[in-house]
Amino acid sequence: MISSRTLNLATLGFLFAVVVIVFWQIGTDFQEQGIASGGPYDNAASYPRAIAIFIGVLVGLQLVVELLKGKPAAQAVHFERSDLARAGMMLVVFAVYLMVLTTIGYHLATAPMICAIMWICGMRNVLKLVLASVAIATGFAFVFEVFLNVVLPLGIWNIFIPW
Repeated sequence: MISSRTLNLATLGFLFAVVVIVFWQIGTDFQEQGIASGGPYDNAASYPRAIAIFIGVLVGLQLVVELLKGKPAAQAVHFERSDLARAGMMLVVFAVYLMVLTTIGYHLATAPMICAIMWICGMRNVLKLVLASVAIATGFAFVFEVFLNVVLPLGIWNIFIPW
């Protein structure tokens, strides 16, 4: 069995690797494309850099907490098969979402994806499920399209909301 401390350190290592990859991408691919310079509104790397810095700070803080805790009593972490199946199903749903996003567009793909994730996580009230997924998808679309001026994928039917 894996100890909880080992699992925590492995998770922190994974998140640290994500931060390193983001900065590597910014330093290589973004630089080559000429999109990693300028002010925050002109710089495609500013948002990923800010998120990576935030994650890096949180990883550092969690690492300090983990190291200061000392050696805990031997605790084995036991995974239930259903826990792993749930994580696998969410990964499949997200992969399918990414595959169909450009074809059918953000507005038709996102609400069903959120609905499926909430269903997998155990929400069974269909009315709340549908209302929450539509509200979340619409809220994100509003923020990205109105405040951040991001053009979301329209799909083959060019569906958009004229805010």
